[in-house]
Amino acid sequence: MNMKNIKHYILGLGFSCGMATVITGCSDFLDVLPLNDVVLENYWTKKSDVTSVLMGCYESLQSEDCVTRMGLWGEVRSDNMKIGVASSQDLEQLVKENILPSNSFCNWAVFYQTINRCNILIHYAPQVQEQDPNYALSEMKANIAEATFIRSLCYFYLIRAFRDVPFSREPSIDDTKEYRVPADSFNVVLDNIIADMEAVKNDAQLYFRKPNPDRVKEDAEIDNTARVTRPAMYALLADLYLWKGDWQKCVECCDYVIKFKQDEYENLLKRRLQNEVWLFNDIPLLMEKVENTSGNAYTEIFGTGNSFESLFEITFNEQLNSNNRNNFIGNHFFNGGNNASNGRLAAVEEFYEGLPNSSTELFNTKDCRAYGSIYQVGTTQFFIAKYAANRVVLDNTKSNWTPSYNWRSSNYANWIVYRLTDVMLMKAEALIEQGSNNFDEAFSLINAVSRRAVNSFTPGSGEVLKYDEYKDSKENMEQLVMDERHRELMFEGKRWFDLVRMARLTGSTRDLAKTVTKKQLTNISGIQIRLADPNALYLPYYRNELKVNPYLHQNPAYHTGDDSDLEKN
Repeated sequence: MNMKNIKHYILGLGFSCGMATVITGCSDFLDVLPLNDVVLENYWTKKSDVTSVLMGCYESLQSEDCVTRMGLWGEVRSDNMKIGVASSQDLEQLVKENILPSNSFCNWAVFYQTINRCNILIHYAPQVQEQDPNYALSEMKANIAEATFIRSLCYFYLIRAFRDVPFSREPSIDDTKEYRVPADSFNVVLDNIIADMEAVKNDAQLYFRKPNPDRVKEDAEIDNTARVTRPAMYALLADLYLWKGDWQKCVECCDYVIKFKQDEYENLLKRRLQNEVWLFNDIPLLMEKVENTSGNAYTEIFGTGNSFESLFEITFNEQLNSNNRNNFIGNHFFNGGNNASNGRLAAVEEFYEGLPNSSTELFNTKDCRAYGSIYQVGTTQFFIAKYAANRVVLDNTKSNWTPSYNWRSSNYANWIVYRLTDVMLMKAEALIEQGSNNFDEAFSLINAVSRRAVNSFTPGSGEVLKYDEYKDSKENMEQLVMDERHRELMFEGKRWFDLVRMARLTGSTRDLAKTVTKKQLTNISGIQIRLADPNALYLPYYRNELKVNPYLHQNPAYHTGDDSDLEKN
């Protein structure tokens, strides 16, 4: 692993006003000493030192390299995306499943840089707490919880993308420490990050600013979704337990998040949001339909961002920093600004083609998510609309919808990591795996997500899912929740990981291979043969990593003559 040592970290980071300004404002700690005098013995003495490094952890998570990999690793190999325009060779090879160790998107450096920042903070924060009387023990624990979340999230992305990865909680502090270690197995890393999260989950702050019905949205909801709160901790833990196959623990974590949102709705937000939020099977969700138009939930969640339903999102704020943009969305999704063009990636037409006149295999004609996810121009162009539009309007006075979009002129879309409906569907999946006695509760959760999206909030009206069609078969229930996750979370960096998780659960890659090759135009049988090998579900180690870390051994699905010389036995 290429990890920065602490001196280089402090001198080189500079703490530019990116995520730091979104959350708390830039620290002035570098004004105290000339840069070349900021050394270890002068640092880690006061609370602001910890805060500055914590903001650096968020800023690293917000970097273009990091967000791009979050989006691509979890999405581009799935059935959702195909090549758009002006795509790079490396991106095209990912889409075509022709992946080599030289592919730049296999470079994991930004995740390990972020991990090391977190390791450094976790290592030094207790020392600062002992020295600075203004740094309360509860504040230190909350900061460590935030850093643990970020570190665990990075490792979670790494194991889902690469399976076996080097794992360490030790910071690279000086030039004498070598950070070359073997890869640990998927399950070992997963168990370790679960243990880390369990140890600190209740140390995180419940709110950074408590919501108040009389405050404007920006006063509270941005603060509570741009930084890691306790509900976000539980959302990540639910996801970890889902991948581990600990269904009951997953359900318990999901229940915590759902109950938190129910209480928030009842106690704090009901008066202010009563025209925007409705109870769907007792769970508060933003309504799509407001008066004569639909699209409200899309606009709040993906357009405005930091919505009532959000748990944690990487936040880009034009008012606080006009230079810090979400270039992953700007480059890869539809660019609807003055020079409207497709992005480097496009939507697969089978999910949208025929709407709004007839339903597709995935979407009902009145499913608002279809129009918020995909933008059709003419008969052959299908652009990725999600995140690219800051507003979608669907006129309910018309029998067939022709969506109206307000496209972003600049790329300040947030990147959502966890939101409430994701957690609801995690719980549904875990309940289904627990057995048929839980099918009705699982269906209620899935149906709540569906009813909100299909323009319906009156009980019994507009139902498109029928329990009787699924209740007699575990396989049908599993497919139902997978389809609902597909509809709800399309283009959010979830789909490929969902397919891999199901392949791990069933012990077969057959359904995954059949699903993802539908978008391919050539070499379909060859790709299916390649994906029959479970090793091929994961990316190869980047060639440069094999050069610097002799303990890494290449994924056997990617052994080629080009990199065999790098193998150390």
